[in-house]
Amino acid sequence: MSDLSLVDAAQRAPATAGRRRINVMMAIEGLGIGGAEVVIQRIAETIDRERFDITVCCLKTLGGIGEDLRRKGVDVRVLRDPAQTKPDYFTFLKMRRIIREKRIDIVHSHTADALADAAVCKLLTPGLRFIHTYHFGNYPHRAPGDLRMEKLFSRFATRLYAVGEVQRRAIQDVLHLSDVRLGKVWNGVAFAAFREAAKHRKPAVKAPGEPVVIATLATFIEQKGLFDLLAVAKKLRAERDNVRFVIIGDGKLRPRLEAAIRELGLEDTVQLPGWVQDAAHNALPAADIFFQPSLWEAMSIALLEGMAAGKAVVATRVGENPHVVEDGKDGLIVEKQDIDGMTAALRRLVDDADLRARLGAAAYAKVENRFTVEHMTREYEGIYAGLVKR
Repeated sequence: MSDLSLVDAAQRAPATAGRRRINVMMAIEGLGIGGAEVVIQRIAETIDRERFDITVCCLKTLGGIGEDLRRKGVDVRVLRDPAQTKPDYFTFLKMRRIIREKRIDIVHSHTADALADAAVCKLLTPGLRFIHTYHFGNYPHRAPGDLRMEKLFSRFATRLYAVGEVQRRAIQDVLHLSDVRLGKVWNGVAFAAFREAAKHRKPAVKAPGEPVVIATLATFIEQKGLFDLLAVAKKLRAERDNVRFVIIGDGKLRPRLEAAIRELGLEDTVQLPGWVQDAAHNALPAADIFFQPSLWEAMSIALLEGMAAGKAVVATRVGENPHVVEDGKDGLIVEKQDIDGMTAALRRLVDDADLRARLGAAAYAKVENRFTVEHMTREYEGIYAGLVKR
């Protein structure tokens, strides 16, 4: 049975009165900031509680998302003692105790170390099903240890999933997985708040001389292409005096980015406000354009958020981006590290408010129709239900 058929079957078959809920454990290293972490958060928040009971298992750290889920009543367990500094090679035993305590039917792992522990638990627990979702988007350039774990432990999974077609093909090449073994479930964003904001959104009319704001949401790591963004900012600033760039986020590259901004003389053009709580709703509305100059991605949550916010987007042709954004229809796609191409695309949008509005409206509609959390969660619900039924 195909994954799509599983979804349809689950939607057609309501829970029978008195039937025990399906107990699902989602496992990950920790719940800090990141795409996989947000996926877990959204599934836990939107899954049908009449049919499923969710436990979240953090191997190492709780993190901000974990704290938020606990406040919302989700059972989040942390396997490692915060005071412990040495590696813990027996987290699988702690995971297995929780599996037995909570009568877990399915373990859904999201990182390489969680995949390894889930595989061992499956070997020790007859009848346990487990699936794994790959979130890394730059295969085969994977940390050697993680790649070895994935090659070894993926073979024990009941089912494996990618978050995009480009990533899926790359994983197949590296891990030698068949189409039958490796499915695909697109990521989704929590759209309800964007829909509510859209009801009150007014057409942006710029007063003469008012700057056009170009924003990005990113962790400050090499992957995000932020030094390319600065090069684009310098080039565009030399041509237009009505542009401002805002890089929302933080990370290990902040000192280098701050130094580069000073060296390029961009102090009045590029702002680094740091992390903003719920940035997609509290910061993006003030932007006119969403710009993602990434060097690689799997399926970007931040890009989906920019589109859901109704912003005209410029994104590099990496990962699932060209499958999410149709160039010229609901955004603009450019080549990675092509400073002239990125500058030209942004220049078009800076100079053409009507084009910004048209692309932003089309981007909003696409996310609403295809890339919401509800789409993603219903698909995983169908997978869970199909595994238990079989």
